Parts: sequence; C-alpha cells; structure tokens
Amino acid sequence: MTSSSSNNNNGNELLQTKISEYSNFISQTLQPQLQSAVDAREETEAEISEYVQLKAKLQQIQSDAPKSIDTIVDISHSTIYCKAHISNPKIIYVNVGFGFQVEMTIEEAIQFITKRVEYLESFVLKHRVEVAARIAKDVENAIKLLEELGDELTTTGEAKRSY
Repeated sequence: MTSSSSNNNNGNELLQTKISEYSNFISQTLQPQLQSAVDAREETEAEISEYVQLKAKLQQIQSDAPKSIDTIVDISHSTIYCKAHISNPKIIYVNVGFGFQVEMTIEEAIQFITKRVEYLESFVLKHRVEVAARIAKDVENAIKLLEELGDELTTTGEAKRSY
C-alpha cells in the first residue's frame, strides 16, 4: 500500500467519523431542541386562543347582561364536570398566574385579557418563533454540512478508484 493510498484511507475514515458525529448531533441534539421549541410555540398559541375565546364569551355575557347563569364547570382537567349556578355574573375570578385568582368585573377581565394577549403575542410568541426559526436554521446548516461531507467522501472514494 502506498503512502498516498494510506493517507486516502485515513481521510475517508476521518470523514466517516465526522459524518457520524454530525448525524448524531442532528438527531440527538438539534431535532429534540427543535421539537421542544415548536411545542413551546404551540403552547403559547393555544393559550392565546383560549384567551380570545374567553374574551368573546365575556363580551357576550356583558352584552346579554343576564341576572344569573346556569353552566357546567370543569372540576378535574376535562374529565369531571358539575352543574353550577352563578348568581352574580358581573363579578368573576380570573387566574392571573402562579395559582392566583383575582376578583374582577367583566370589564376588568376583558381589559386584563386584552393586555395578556398583547403581551403573549408581542413578547412570548415572538421569542418562541425566533428560537424555533434559529434552531431550524441550525438543523438546515448541519444537514448541508453533512451533505458536503458525504459529497467529499464520495469524491475521495472516486479519486481513490481512479489510481
């Protein structure tokens, strides 16, 4: 075996090692990060959607101005419900986070929801979209590098066969 052939084999082994390392990095690091970022973005979008629906319902209650409301209330994470009678629907309790519920009028709750949705859209969702896009770009760049290494390995293998 000549020195050139030996160097070529070492180069191919090194390229195969790098291809394996990048492939593992993509599948074990970048793809799970991307999935987490997409999941976080989707959670924020779902939260915004819930707030928008709640705001519409509150506006309907406000315009109808009922003296009382009979409804069904979720008491166990969408698995157990009970009937409820709300004698004064002008005052409600809004979960403002960290397990705190604050008594508000319907108008105050609508204002709170409007500000909360603005915050979620302007800061939280925007940030999560940027993070997901950045990780997606990292995945794309890693795949391009992997393809270039594969092309180089193919080219090196063809050059070896022509000797």
